[in-house]
Parts: sequence; C-alpha cells; structure tokens
Amino acid sequence: MKKVFALLLALVMVFTLAPIAQPAHADGEIVINFPSIWVGTDSKAAYMSELIEKFNEENAGSIKVVVEEQTDYQAYRDKIRTTVTTGNTPDICILDTTFDIKAYAESGKFMDLTPYLEEGWGDDFADGAFDAWSVDGKVSILPFEAAVFTPIYNKDIFEAAGWDHFPATYEEFFQMAEDVKAAGYNVMGQMAGENGWSSMLWYSLIVEAIGGKDVYADGLENPAFVQAAEVLKKMYDYTFDGAVSAGAADVNGHFIARDTAIYLNGPWWIANFYKEDNAVDGKLLADSVEVATNPVYEGGLGEGGLVTTVQGFLAAGKQDDPAKEAAVVKFLKYLTDPEHVSELALSSGAMFFVKYTPAEETRPISQKVTEVANNAAFTILHVNGAFPTAFSTEFPSALAALINGDVDAQGFVDQLQEAIDMA
Repeated sequence: MKKVFALLLALVMVFTLAPIAQPAHADGEIVINFPSIWVGTDSKAAYMSELIEKFNEENAGSIKVVVEEQTDYQAYRDKIRTTVTTGNTPDICILDTTFDIKAYAESGKFMDLTPYLEEGWGDDFADGAFDAWSVDGKVSILPFEAAVFTPIYNKDIFEAAGWDHFPATYEEFFQMAEDVKAAGYNVMGQMAGENGWSSMLWYSLIVEAIGGKDVYADGLENPAFVQAAEVLKKMYDYTFDGAVSAGAADVNGHFIARDTAIYLNGPWWIANFYKEDNAVDGKLLADSVEVATNPVYEGGLGEGGLVTTVQGFLAAGKQDDPAKEAAVVKFLKYLTDPEHVSELALSSGAMFFVKYTPAEETRPISQKVTEVANNAAFTILHVNGAFPTAFSTEFPSALAALINGDVDAQGFVDQLQEAIDMA
C-alpha cells in the first residue's frame, strides 16, 4: 500500500511540476512569431511597426504578431538559416537574395501559399512575380520588396540632339545614339571596373529584350546571351572615355554633370535627382529627366518586359494547426494589401512587387517608375540575380576582355559559363 501511495505521489508531483504543453491559441489568442530585420534604422521600420501594431489592435484577443527585432543583417541571416535547418522555422520571416531561395522553396519547411494566391490574392502582385521562385507550380516564397531597372534620360540633352522621345526599338536607339554623340554628349554610362554594375544592368535589359520571359530556362546556352553581348559591346562606342576601367562614381558623376544622356540604376538612386547639390543654375536634375521603358528588339521576345531584382521575400513556416495557418495568411495578406504597401512605399522610398497606386506625395519620378512596374507584361531578374555568384564575380573581367577585343561575344559568354562550371 505504501508503495502504491508513493507511486501516486510521484505521479502527482510530475504532473504538477512539469510544464503542460499549450497550443498556440489555448487562451483564444494565436501568437505569430516574426523575426524581422525591418526594424531600427531600416527605412521600412517606422511604418512596419505602425502596421503591426494596428493589426494587433484589430485582432486583439484572437491574433497577436510578436516581432523579434534584429538590426544586424548577417546575424539575422544566420539565425534564420539555423532555425530552418533545425526544424524551428519561424511563423513568418524575411529572406533576401543572399539566401539560396530555391533551396528554401524546395525544403518543405515553408507553407504552400498557392491555394490562397489562386483565390485572388495573387492578383495583387506583379504579373510573373512568382515564376522564378515557384517549385513544381507551388509558391512558398513571396517576392515582396523590389527594385526595378528602367532607363532614365535627360530630356534637355535629347532635345539638343533633335529627339523629343525615348527610342521605342533598339534600331531606333542606335540612331538616337549617333545624334546624341554628334551633339557632343555621351549616350549612356558604362563600366567594366569594380563589379561592372551599370553594364550588367544594360546587358540584362538587352538579354530580356531578345530572349523574353523564359530566357534563363536554358542557362547561358540561349543564343540571346551572345546576341546581347554584341549589342553591349556596340554601346561602348557611345559612352565616356575610360569606361573599361570605370566604376559607379564615374557613371553617376557623368550623369550628374549633364554630359551623359541616359542613366540606369535602381530606384534607390532617385533621391539624388532631387538634391540641391546636384542642381545646375538652380535647376534640379529631376526637372530634366524622364523615365523610359526598355526598347523592343526586332525579332525579340521581350516586348513589355521589365528587369527587376528582389530586395526582400516573405515566407511562412509550415503549420500543423489550420487555425494558425489561417491567422498567418491573414497577416501576410494584411502586410501585402495594396493600400498598406502604398503607404510603406511612401514612407520608405522602397518599391514592391505588389501592384499599388503611389501616394500623391510620392516624388514624380518614383511614381513613374512604379507605373512602369505595374504595367509590365512580365518581369525577369537581372543576370547577376539569375545565375550563381561566380557569374557576377567573373562578369567585369569577361566584359573587359570583350570590350578590349580579347574575346568575341561567344568567348565572353563562354568565359562566364566556365566560371560557373568551376565554382
């Protein structure tokens, strides 16, 4: 009898002292864990905090989003990699292109959002936004923060060269280039120094114009890459002297100095057009520039396309509890609501893959870039984003060899492919 009593006492103590596992919404409130890098000094931090607070107020007692702030980008990336690897995937997290996005999408650790997107939510996103990231037709990684790359041109220089519009085709583009050069100006900024950034973007536009939406499907074997290299080399006849060794400061400086007609960079550079320091005789650079679209390449497949990159993805950990899954999706839809995204864009200056109407207070150039993005027939990544890191590492060297005549267009592409193969 004493033994039985002792056993019962031991069991009582075990159940009394041991923590009882509780479901995420045992008290009626579902808690969503959200480790975030959009905090601190990040441009999106203030509005994101306001938005999450508003969501929590609207869903008080049923859903609560708890943000784990991390201001160190690399520490954040390390944390997410560790939690996903160990099977503790966050309810919601942010990924960027330094992660192996395809591997994450294929991991099975993230929620399949396809059914929800097909219910109409997907219509809020830019056409083709999910194509590069879907696996077997399923979407578990949402491209959210975007950067688009559209040519910006100086209307005053165009007018001096006899042009009142941006060329609609690449054939017309080179006609314009001759006229601008004859008028004493550089046509566009190119650079094979540093990371070759400006030329990489031009190459991406040409590849898109020739090869279209599916140009990356066969890797560098698509003939569009060789054709685009030939066009890019020709462009070097219309840039400033020393472009083979030039860097970003050279490209930026020539456009600010009003001796170069066309500029190509991400939307983060738009603020510089409005700086008083870059004004000439009191006229802001913003008052002289206009936003264009990628010219059409005769016989190409890329009409209406747009070159982009992803600054930030949203992903949600797979859930066993249907109620929690519904709560997570509700919050994701709230974050990506076009009205909320419009306010986020206004407050941060960032761009997004969600189709939204820019707020009236948004700078006109930013509004126009957003309109171009919203009207795109499809989007593709720039070439650095579409290929392994070895591609971007080799690009400047291969480009210099192309421009200096050490290799032809095919040799340029072969050099890039060899770098990828050896990585």
